[in-house]
Amino acid sequence: MSVSLEGAPVVDGHSHGFRLGELIERPPDDFLDRVTMLGACLISSGGLKPEDRPMLHELTDSDPLTMATVLRLSDLLGCEPTRTGVSEARHRALSEHGTAYLERLWAHAGLRAMVVDDGYPLPRVDPYAMAREAGIRVHRVVRIEPLIAEAREAAGSFDELEDDFTARLEAACGDDAVAIKSVIAYRTGLDVREWPREEVRDTYRRWAAARFPETRELAKPVRDALLHRTVEIARPAGRPLHIHCGGGDPSVVLAYARPKDLFPFLDAHRDHPIVLIHSGWPWLEEGAYVASILPRVYLDTSINTAWASIIMDQKLEAVLGIAPTAKVMFGSDESTEPELAWISAVMARESLERVLGAAVERRWMTTADAERVGRGVLAGNCERLHGLDA
Repeated sequence: MSVSLEGAPVVDGHSHGFRLGELIERPPDDFLDRVTMLGACLISSGGLKPEDRPMLHELTDSDPLTMATVLRLSDLLGCEPTRTGVSEARHRALSEHGTAYLERLWAHAGLRAMVVDDGYPLPRVDPYAMAREAGIRVHRVVRIEPLIAEAREAAGSFDELEDDFTARLEAACGDDAVAIKSVIAYRTGLDVREWPREEVRDTYRRWAAARFPETRELAKPVRDALLHRTVEIARPAGRPLHIHCGGGDPSVVLAYARPKDLFPFLDAHRDHPIVLIHSGWPWLEEGAYVASILPRVYLDTSINTAWASIIMDQKLEAVLGIAPTAKVMFGSDESTEPELAWISAVMARESLERVLGAAVERRWMTTADAERVGRGVLAGNCERLHGLDA
């Protein structure tokens, strides 16, 4: 059965900031390397060594998402469907037309807004400047880890750290933030627990004396306590909490990155909306299961859309088949090049049409149901959760 989401708007529920001038200054030959998951992860973790660049360049050419980007962007730019042809045409378009080129991407994908995590890159990208340069509405998500890093430098005790962190986060929430985010999976793992306060205070003293190494022995009790505190701040502020859940770049604490590791924390705060960023990728079924039994746990499709490439449909079908579809939101995890947000939105729309079309054919839903679900995943669910003006 045919399901059409043509004309359905898209809101990117998880992306990162960029500056137009910096995009133009980057080497155009490396453009496609930065679109791949391998390239993006190596760059974001600071792990890309000069001697690895030729290998990354070669591996990029074997990536299905790269092939799709070359194919589709060449159509948009009117150039040869080759790596060189697309890289050069794209660089010209970006250099000569800037904002107008980006607006052309958004119009082609139907992308009308981006929900942007301000914790990467640093220094923070100003959301108003980004909105002007990118020609798109930008909604800011405040990340807690930079606030912790700022607060701990002057804190003589955990109590002082907690008070300063609280003040900083409350001020950030009082500004233009639509959500709060943590990447504790990259620091000490998702197995967040509640610790006796005296143990947290003692651990903080030792953590500070050691100059804040990110070890589970010293940092974990403090970071766990501050994440619980974050929910206490987010609740009266009416801000959903986003938590990176699942794999990511090589610096993630992979042994404690699964949705099941976060489950006790989620269960303890089941009265507050929490978004599992990446849905627990590659443990998507596990993330979808958690969202199916805890009423305010939501899922974001980034990494699956579009880095999962030719298995995207399979994974999206699993998520939509297990979790309530009204709790699933599109995201790209764009963190290096704006074309990743564009190609992710294009591919997500097509994947949803195929997956939901199959569901109609198997009589799980009507065509009207399928189109309603698809529109919700692409934009409506994110707008509703974050109180965005459609």
